Amino acid sequence: MPGTLAGIIDWQVLDQIFSIIQHSDDSKWRLYKNGTPLPGDKRSKDVDTGGDLASSLQSLNAYLRQSHPRSYCGLVFADSFMEPKLIRVFDPKLLTSMCNIYGNTPAPSWVISTMDASQLAASEKTAPKFQNHGLGKHLPIAPKHPQIADSLDARRMGCPLPLIHTARSLRRLAVGEILEIITIDPGTVNDIEYLCKCTGAKHLALAEGEYGYSYYVERGPDQKSDNKNVAPLRV
Repeated sequence: MPGTLAGIIDWQVLDQIFSIIQHSDDSKWRLYKNGTPLPGDKRSKDVDTGGDLASSLQSLNAYLRQSHPRSYCGLVFADSFMEPKLIRVFDPKLLTSMCNIYGNTPAPSWVISTMDASQLAASEKTAPKFQNHGLGKHLPIAPKHPQIADSLDARRMGCPLPLIHTARSLRRLAVGEILEIITIDPGTVNDIEYLCKCTGAKHLALAEGEYGYSYYVERGPDQKSDNKNVAPLRV
């Protein structure tokens, strides 16, 4: 869909995108850092973006891996994996969860783009609809993706309802069918990965669109009861 950014799950894809940027014309790329630090925010010391583009990307990559020591990424969104022009990067330390119902959707901490500051500011004015709502206000209905079996809108669900309803929705699907879960926080990636480990589902993709963050999960075979590494999720 137009305006949708694809979320990066595999660290190898992030390396690929950073490599594409580094081997392109450096003069057209700009790295912007969110200029509104929170109390106790130490990003400016942890990530050195004051040097050239290559060293800045290297510092940012190292910080993301150190701050998010997991086998999946899910912190970076790009308009294209092969010919990127806009990349939005979220700080792992500022993410919350899929139970975020208060509209405090974190802004990207870094933006890497070929657009200059004025062009980028103009594009930010057309913010997704889920970022324009206030506490208690109704969110616009998110359309169902035509290629999925079911869709769960968890944007206004309080804890623990998002996980409970996600697990129940997966149970209603046949093995191999795909469920879309829509939230307003990119930190949902951690909850989705945990749920997949508990249920045997597979996290296929994520995207940032007009109505929220969409996570696409494939129903897998039920987990065996002798799995001692992951506690079963009972609903």
